[in-house]
Amino acid sequence: MEGLSTEETLHCTFSRAAPRFLVQRFKPEARFTQAILDEVAAVRDRIIGDSLCALMVIIPEEIPIDPNATNTDHFTGERVKRRILALALVAHGDMMRSVSKFYFTWFPQPFPARVFDSEEAAHAWLRDEADAAS
Repeated sequence: MEGLSTEETLHCTFSRAAPRFLVQRFKPEARFTQAILDEVAAVRDRIIGDSLCALMVIIPEEIPIDPNATNTDHFTGERVKRRILALALVAHGDMMRSVSKFYFTWFPQPFPARVFDSEEAAHAWLRDEADAAS
């Protein structure tokens, strides 16, 4: 993807906040199932390409979660080919924030990952992570 751009899927919107900073915003009608998360990951990987990218994932309040989707490390591809410099996950609901924190404890990632309740704090943390990696 060249320059700053946006791409829509059925489940989320991807937008470049900067050349190496991707925002993945799930739509309120999205569902977290293994199939949907695999589909979203494939689109994200294609958009990121071969360069490391800071990633902010934004999840609206209380998206339904298939319990089986929480039993899978959705970032295993990062262990083979690293695309994500750092991941800030913004969960707007208490349940999703708790599930996300547990997920990253259960599945440690090969990149820094943190859960936030505000986009501003997540953006500031990603900016710091990108600066430290430069």
